[in-house]
Amino acid sequence: MTRCALFVSGLLLMSGALSAQAPKPATVPVPAGNAENGRRLFMDNACYYCHGTVGQGGLAAVGPRIALIPRSLDSFRAYVRRPTARMSAYSEAVLSDVALADIYAYLRSLPAAKPASEIPLLDRLRRPGER
Repeated sequence: MTRCALFVSGLLLMSGALSAQAPKPATVPVPAGNAENGRRLFMDNACYYCHGTVGQGGLAAVGPRIALIPRSLDSFRAYVRRPTARMSAYSEAVLSDVALADIYAYLRSLPAAKPASEIPLLDRLRRPGER
């Protein structure tokens, strides 16, 4: 083996040993979330403007329905930080992980929407011949 190859091999071995000894960054557990505070944050940060006051979605598909969507907190947080659609990103400086956990708890606390058949006006619209 040449000196250069030995040197590179030594560096690779050392870097592997150093990375194995390097402490892993501590992950801060996010609390389950406070739905009441999440509602306040949802309103204060104008989430309702696009997603509706109860996460039902906005007009003209500006903001999709986000209430009761089967999405994990981690997935929700990742999307808010780096959205793939027209939504603006919210950095941790704007909304902390704790605040996002509260908003997530609020959205998960909302009751399921009633079927159209249980809402008189919608039920009549579904059956236009029956008035």
